[in-house]
Amino acid sequence: MTVNSLVFININSISYDDSFNNKNLKIALPLWATLSLTNPSEINGSRFTLGSTISVKGRLYNKIPPIEGKAGYIIDIEINGIVDSSYSDITDSNGYFQIDYTIDLFLDVYSSHEITVSVRNPPPSVEVENNDFYIIDVNTTSYFDIISHDDILTPKLTEEDFNLNGYLNYDNANGIPSGSVNYYWLNGPSIISQGSFFTDGSGLLTSLQIPNTFVSQLTLKLNYSNPPYVGYSETSIPNIKIFSDVTWNLNIDYTTREGDTYTLTGVLSSITNPSLRISNRDVEVYFNGTYIDTATTASDGRFTSNFLVPQGNGTASLQVQLVNSAGKDISSSIEYILVESALPSNPGGGGLPPFLIFSLIFFPILAGVVAGLAVYGIKFYKKQEKESRVVNLPLESRIKNLKILKDSGRLEESISYLFNAIYMDLINAKYNRIRKENETIRDFAIISVKELKLTPSSIYPFIQKVEEIIYAKPFKITDKEFSNTCELFSPIYFQLTGYNFVLKF
Repeated sequence: MTVNSLVFININSISYDDSFNNKNLKIALPLWATLSLTNPSEINGSRFTLGSTISVKGRLYNKIPPIEGKAGYIIDIEINGIVDSSYSDITDSNGYFQIDYTIDLFLDVYSSHEITVSVRNPPPSVEVENNDFYIIDVNTTSYFDIISHDDILTPKLTEEDFNLNGYLNYDNANGIPSGSVNYYWLNGPSIISQGSFFTDGSGLLTSLQIPNTFVSQLTLKLNYSNPPYVGYSETSIPNIKIFSDVTWNLNIDYTTREGDTYTLTGVLSSITNPSLRISNRDVEVYFNGTYIDTATTASDGRFTSNFLVPQGNGTASLQVQLVNSAGKDISSSIEYILVESALPSNPGGGGLPPFLIFSLIFFPILAGVVAGLAVYGIKFYKKQEKESRVVNLPLESRIKNLKILKDSGRLEESISYLFNAIYMDLINAKYNRIRKENETIRDFAIISVKELKLTPSSIYPFIQKVEEIIYAKPFKITDKEFSNTCELFSPIYFQLTGYNFVLKF
């Protein structure tokens, strides 16, 4: 007799593992405990700063009655599926735990991250139900790591590069590639120039060109932010000495001899600020248009050049040029000196030749006569030049218009009128010189000094103020600034007309 037996299989307890080509039956493990996260409102969906600490809270417990906590088990944190056992906690008598996790400084700020937990030491052959996880975003801050830069005490010429050696870094010290850095050239609180540049692939900063300006000191400010991923940071390099041109105070010996050592000395200072000495800069000396020596200015702007006078008597030219990386021609005026022949030797002895004796007596007398005539000529020329620089131009109507503009509150227009209708008309009347379309206000300041020989200490402060009002501070000037500008114009007006420029409002 055959007995048939029935076998019942609980299909719900069977799962399939598709990790191989063939399907293998896998018997489900018994549920031992449930692992839950209990503070989603504090963490899930939020953004945190790298390096900050968050508290991940939860419970390990029986889900099926009787509900009770699992005590004494180690819970580890998992970040993006990777267990970090350095952050863990042991469940208390009710199965609760709290893991204080310091967010890794190297997490990607541009993507989201998953946080969950796991049991380190569950009993063997059991299942831990764990369906909870948090999603967080992260951000960081940055900083400028300036390793070195040009010496701020060595004056830089405008439009030269100010060399920076440094990086823009995340807080974890990794460079920020292709970061857009803002830069500002500041004269006190006023912005002279601004712009932006990108770091390279390693976060390296670039060198920046010094703006074309008449001021003698600037501050360079850099800042960066990329919200919400990277917070704001900035750095500043103050008191950078700069100049736009130089005054050459040369000590010239106008007579020398072939083969002698010629000593040329000078002092370089800023053309707009004589107190700023141009230190630690190379100057090249040219004799008859040919390079002959290089000298370096000291901390007080002084330099000395010693060179042998080449063979060849007669008149020779002497000029000094400032070496610079801006490609500008910063040169002294050409000076002409007399090079005498070397004295002939007298191997036979017996005294000097008669002709040489005559020359030694006659030529000094002749030189004295010539020098006297030259002094008289120079004095006469200066007198004529001083008289010729005074110009008579009917300006009553223009000054009246200036007052009308000021009284009607149009201060910026009045300053523009002062420059274009009064100053430029005086220049045109005296020198037959007008401002060309391609010449900026700053360009014409240099022209006024170099070509028209007007006094730098009067011209530059006035035109610098006009430029600032028209371009940097539109519609922001006060009555006091207007009056100060007129006071700056007064010595220029006197130089051109012989009268004081006084306005009574």
